[in-house]
Amino acid sequence: MTSRHPGYDSDDLLDFLVGYGVALGSGDLEVVTDSLAYPSVVVEADRSLVVPDAGSARESLAGMLTAYREQGLVAAVPEVRAVEQVGDALLWVDVRWSYRDENASEAAADRVRYLLRRGRDTFELCVVVPVPD
Repeated sequence: MTSRHPGYDSDDLLDFLVGYGVALGSGDLEVVTDSLAYPSVVVEADRSLVVPDAGSARESLAGMLTAYREQGLVAAVPEVRAVEQVGDALLWVDVRWSYRDENASEAAADRVRYLLRRGRDTFELCVVVPVPD
């Protein structure tokens, strides 16, 4: 993922994901919600959830971030598995998240595919698709 592609820079993409992971790990609800485009959509096997605005995102995500902290997870480290450019400003990105405890040991992991849009001088999460292992 070191090559440059039209419409995005792999370093910018990694910076965005690392910043998002730091916010997840630290429980920074404002940064997490600022990372979303509105409306955004979470698509799971049995349902789709539209997140219309930042207030709704805060309500939905607060419990998830609290649960991370209660499990002793303090960091979320992204590993970009694949990137597919979709037009000039859109990317499908496959990310494996490694959730780390205070000893930097991996305590949990999951995979998510994101449809990202380049906007506000960074990326925005438009569609979130958890990927079962």
